[in-house]
Amino acid sequence: MSAHPHLVRQAALQAEAATVLTGLDLATLVAGIGPLVPAGSVVSGLMCWRDLDLMLHVGADFRPVDVLDLMRRIVERPGVVGLQYSDERGPRAPTDQRRDERYHVPITVLHAGETWRIDLTLWLHDPHLNIPAWHEDLSRRITGEQRLAVLRIKDVWHRHPAYPDEIGGVDIYTAVLDHGVSRPDEFGAWLAERGRAPR
Repeated sequence: MSAHPHLVRQAALQAEAATVLTGLDLATLVAGIGPLVPAGSVVSGLMCWRDLDLMLHVGADFRPVDVLDLMRRIVERPGVVGLQYSDERGPRAPTDQRRDERYHVPITVLHAGETWRIDLTLWLHDPHLNIPAWHEDLSRRITGEQRLAVLRIKDVWHRHPAYPDEIGGVDIYTAVLDHGVSRPDEFGAWLAERGRAPR
């Protein structure tokens, strides 16, 4: 019996992600700052599109000019065709907790004719190692049926303009694991019930 197409694609993306990371060698580039930590679906084994989450604890003294210097070095890496920068400190932080202040640097990479989005988060006050730990735990506790449901929903919803910045993987994991959602339309209804239906 052959594997489900979503599982085959997930495994292929996982392998491709490893090749992309090896080619960019960002870990060496930032070695003087700190260890580069993978997070998100590359850790949980729930990839459905070409997106990688990477984190780096840069410390509170890391300034915007330091981010720009890092971006200058990143843009010289082979395949890097786009960079964005967002200063998410103070009132612009994702939450009202100081530990969540960060610089956000989405990177666009072309690899073997495909476009990858690499979400690089530069944490200022806390390394947020709880995030990859949570995804590692998720990879161990998710059932085969739940894994397919997550990949099925992600396969549809990752094409929505609100994904991943307004509606993300964690929303899907919560809906599937905690509320028994198993289809893309059910996920849309789940969001609507919570007043989060995207436009």
